[in-house]
Amino acid sequence: MRELTPRAALHDGDFVGSPIHQGGDTPRWTRWEATATTFGPVGRIAATAVVFGTLIPTLAFNGFVYAITFPVVAVLLLREIWAKGWYVPETESPKDDRRRSEASPSVRAQPEPITTRSLVRWGLVLGGSVAFAYGNAGIKAGVASFATIALLVWLRTSFDR
Repeated sequence: MRELTPRAALHDGDFVGSPIHQGGDTPRWTRWEATATTFGPVGRIAATAVVFGTLIPTLAFNGFVYAITFPVVAVLLLREIWAKGWYVPETESPKDDRRRSEASPSVRAQPEPITTRSLVRWGLVLGGSVAFAYGNAGIKAGVASFATIALLVWLRTSFDR
């Protein structure tokens, strides 16, 4: 049997999974601050208005199928829009931040840019939704078949990882 190299303890006998908060505001789950993965309150309210705003023209143009499927779509979208995010307040002074960035420039994580691939995907989803809501039976059948094929491809790639 091989022994591992002894190392200094990482904690003082406390439970390993409990974070130790050291000063400043307490990190927390919130819906009302912009986090790394969520909108702030203005973005959430605007996205909710867009979701419900699609219902008015649909009903005006006899979008019967969309009116039936709207509750399901709205629940799924609103659940994601209003999901809680982990908010970590900034507690360091600008001096500390400048000193740290001079020492190692890669410390500050930059947000990932929106890729062309994600823009194309969201454009196809939005275009397909509008075509399905306002198109005739042939267009609706085409959108449904395209969505089915896209779903099968997505499931296959997600399970292959």
